[in-house]
Amino acid sequence: MNEIVLNFIYFKILMIKNQNHISSLNLFRGIAGYGVAICHFYYYLLHKDEFQFYSIFFVEFFFVLSGFVLYPQLIKVYKNRRQLKIFYYRRWFRTLPVYILALLCYSFLFSKFDGDTIKFLFFVQKITSNFINFDYFSVAWSLSIEEFFYLLFPLFLIFLNNKNFLHILLIFIGIIYFIKILYLLNNFDQEFYRVGTLLRLDAIALGILTRIYLNKIDNFFYNILCLFSASLIILFFYENINNLIRIELFIFILLIQLISINSILIFININFLIKNKFLINLFSLFSNQTYSIYLFHFLIIYIFSNYLQIIGNNFLIFYYVGSLFILSTVCFYLFEKPILEKRPSYED
Repeated sequence: MNEIVLNFIYFKILMIKNQNHISSLNLFRGIAGYGVAICHFYYYLLHKDEFQFYSIFFVEFFFVLSGFVLYPQLIKVYKNRRQLKIFYYRRWFRTLPVYILALLCYSFLFSKFDGDTIKFLFFVQKITSNFINFDYFSVAWSLSIEEFFYLLFPLFLIFLNNKNFLHILLIFIGIIYFIKILYLLNNFDQEFYRVGTLLRLDAIALGILTRIYLNKIDNFFYNILCLFSASLIILFFYENINNLIRIELFIFILLIQLISINSILIFININFLIKNKFLINLFSLFSNQTYSIYLFHFLIIYIFSNYLQIIGNNFLIFYYVGSLFILSTVCFYLFEKPILEKRPSYED
């Protein structure tokens, strides 16, 4: 028992020093990536409606985790504005090449090269409701939120540099909540409230806030209790998910964010159990796969849908997950990794 306690303390110290490379968070990212893809498989191919509801959670995990791991880079920008260009380069090298490749694939698949394509290219397709005619690259909505956050929040840090980092973050979150409340009071499109670009930037900001207060809120049993309580309340919304009124929708999104935060904290606390080198490498691979899985899984679903009668439902999920694994692994090592290796490093 004493050895377990000492290992736990040792790994907690290591996590404080380097929280961007925690094996349990790599696993968490992998679960989120495969979770979204599998939920969409059951919803779109096997028509199990409840899986569309489940997919909402996995996407939210991505947002909060993104803010959590971005914090050290944003601190560099805050302390030295000359790092801003490097921040943009590193983010764009990571996100844009694969995104553009995916956009080209979907555009060829649906024979769509028009104004909608341009809107997808510049991540503005969800800037307002019904801004595009045909949402043929539907998963791109979350990437729009990520890219706009990468663009806007560092500028806040530069323009308000005379203020404390935490105060800047709270101002940013306050502005987003002001926009959200205005939208709920004047319009009501339930789906757009969940996917609208400027309405969801708070999710990533909350991930940063979680990182700042990590040492104060990182209590394993408290996190378990919060996760359990929030999950119970979420069950109340499940039966009426398509008919939520304004305040219910506002609370629903907040609860999903709370679940995401507590899930991250729980995974951090189990990191000390992951010592096997094979598992560490496997979880790292899962983490590296997630971006291409998220972008390309609808292509595999589309292909499977055309051959569903031939393939049949038996073992279909295994063929699907296997295809995801192979495609995402090849994409990462042959396309993403060579580009990532060319990213500039931050100045000392």
